[in-house]
Amino acid sequence: MTPANQFNADNSTATATLQPQPQEATHIKAKDVAQYDVATIDKNASVYQAISLMVKKNITGLPVVDGSTLLGIITEKDALKLLYDTEFIAGCVGDYMTTNLVTFDEEDDIADICQCLTTNHFRRVPIMREGKLAAILSRADLIRANKDKFKPRSQRNRPSSMVAKDVMKYGLLTVKKPTYIYEAMGILARKNITGLPVVDDRLNLIGIISEKDILKLLYNPSAKSGIVQDYMTKDVTSFEWDTSLFELCQCLINNNFRRVPILDQGKLIGLISRTDIMAYIMKNHERFFEQKPKG
Repeated sequence: MTPANQFNADNSTATATLQPQPQEATHIKAKDVAQYDVATIDKNASVYQAISLMVKKNITGLPVVDGSTLLGIITEKDALKLLYDTEFIAGCVGDYMTTNLVTFDEEDDIADICQCLTTNHFRRVPIMREGKLAAILSRADLIRANKDKFKPRSQRNRPSSMVAKDVMKYGLLTVKKPTYIYEAMGILARKNITGLPVVDDRLNLIGIISEKDILKLLYNPSAKSGIVQDYMTKDVTSFEWDTSLFELCQCLINNNFRRVPILDQGKLIGLISRTDIMAYIMKNHERFFEQKPKG
C-alpha cells in the first residue's frame, strides 16, 4: 500500500499519518472509483478563466498544471476570497494557487483516502500515476461507490422503476429524520451534491446530513444501517433571506463548508453556495464593488 503524499511545488514529500482501516474494504483501489476526466487549468491562465471553469462545471477546485505535471490547486474558497478582496485580479493562476497538496497513487486503497477526506477540510484529492496527475477522487465519488452499503440485502440490485420523480427537475432537495441513511447516500451520489438539509413536515430546518457525516460511517467496522436522524449534524449555520450578500460571502470564505441554508422565519426556502456567489459577482461585477463595504 502506498501512503498519502504531501505534495509541494519543490517536489519534496512527507508521509501523512493515517489510521489503519478494516480489512473488508482493502480490495477497492483509487483507480476503481476516481474520475479520470479531470478538468485542469494551466499555470499561466488568468484567474477569471479558472473561476469561469469552476462555475461552469460546478466544481470546488481546479488542479493547476504545467503540461502533465501537477503544480498545485486553486480552490473555490481561494477564488471567492480573491473576487471579494480584489476588484481587478492581476497575474495568473500560478500566482495564487495552493502548492501544499495531499495526493494519492491510483493503487492506494480507498479506505485510506476516506480516512483522509474525513479528517481534513478538503473534499477531493488528486490521484497520481507514476508521479503525474491521472484523476481526481472526491467524497462524492466514495459515497457513490458505497451507496448500497447500508441498503437492505433484499433491495440490492433491484431494477429501478421509471417514475416522474426520477425525471423531474428538482428544486430544493431535502430529507427527513426517518429517512434511511442509504436513501440519503443514493441522493448525494446521483445528484453530486455535498449535503442534504433535514427538515420536518413544515420545512423547518432541523439539521443537515453531509457527505463528511456519511464518510465517517463507511469504513467504521461497527457502523450499521440507520436513519438520517442518527448521523446528521444538528448545529447548522443558516441565514434569513434578507441577509446581506457580503455577510454571506465572508461566512463562506472563513469557514470550510461550501453552502448555507437560506430561511424565511425558520423555514427552509433555498441554499446558497460559494459557486452561486462567484457566478453572481462575475455577472454583476461593477455593481458588487460599488456596494461592497469599505475596509
